[in-house]
Amino acid sequence: MAVLALSLTGCRDKTPPPVVLAQVDQVKLTLGELRESFPAEYEKVLPREQYLDVIQRWIDDETVYQQALRRKLDEDPQVRRKLERLRRRMIIEEFLAREIAAGSGMEPDEGSMQRYYENHKSEFLRKVPEYRYQQIRVATLKEALAIRSKLNGGNFAAMAAKHSLDSNLDLSALPFRKPAEIPTCLSAVLDAPPGWLSAPLSCPDGVYLVKLQDRIAAGTSLPFSEVREAISGQLVMQHKGRMRETKIRQYKEGVAISLNVDQIPGQEGGAYAAPAPGDYTDTASEERLPPGE
Repeated sequence: MAVLALSLTGCRDKTPPPVVLAQVDQVKLTLGELRESFPAEYEKVLPREQYLDVIQRWIDDETVYQQALRRKLDEDPQVRRKLERLRRRMIIEEFLAREIAAGSGMEPDEGSMQRYYENHKSEFLRKVPEYRYQQIRVATLKEALAIRSKLNGGNFAAMAAKHSLDSNLDLSALPFRKPAEIPTCLSAVLDAPPGWLSAPLSCPDGVYLVKLQDRIAAGTSLPFSEVREAISGQLVMQHKGRMRETKIRQYKEGVAISLNVDQIPGQEGGAYAAPAPGDYTDTASEERLPPGE
């Protein structure tokens, strides 16, 4: 019984071997390691070609890395100092990211986003003009010409419902489209004024008649509904930035910090914001802080 129990325990402890995606000599890239580089939900949207590109770059990097190790570049004192600076920066950023994530459940409210939008409208401008148009699509030029002869400014929607191959299209809720979203065969829309009725336009999927409803010029403000998500993301980032600054101030409390201004290289007369009182002790006898840190 004891032997059987040990055998069953051993079976339960066995885990499937990692899936190896690529290998350079004895070094392997596993599926688990690749997934650490991407959020899990990306697998539902990213094409395989993008993953292949990442794997190919890993192969290139690993090949060069192994060559550098064979030449003992990792033992070079200058490289070791650079590696230590990178390690230090990585630990700092990872620590702050975890500290901020632990206390950041902030979701901007509608009022905050509206105020941000009103105060930063100059940041939310259309880069290109946008167009909204109705269309009638038929199979032949003859049909298009017959319909065009009966069109006037007010009956386009009714004629579309009766004759168009896209008769189920809701002409009352048409989106605005950027030039890149308009088929090349309908490019005459780009130079037309609102209310314009086209001649028959031949496209790969039929012959079109187009009525331009509205045109919005480049440089005009985007509506709040179109930039709401971007504003939400910006406010979240600002909130995290304030949390980061708050955390750093907290960690500096009670810590002996000094700055040896007399020994800092550089020319006199540059613009420099003096530290707040109590932030640093200006003394020539203290050890200098590492540059850039």
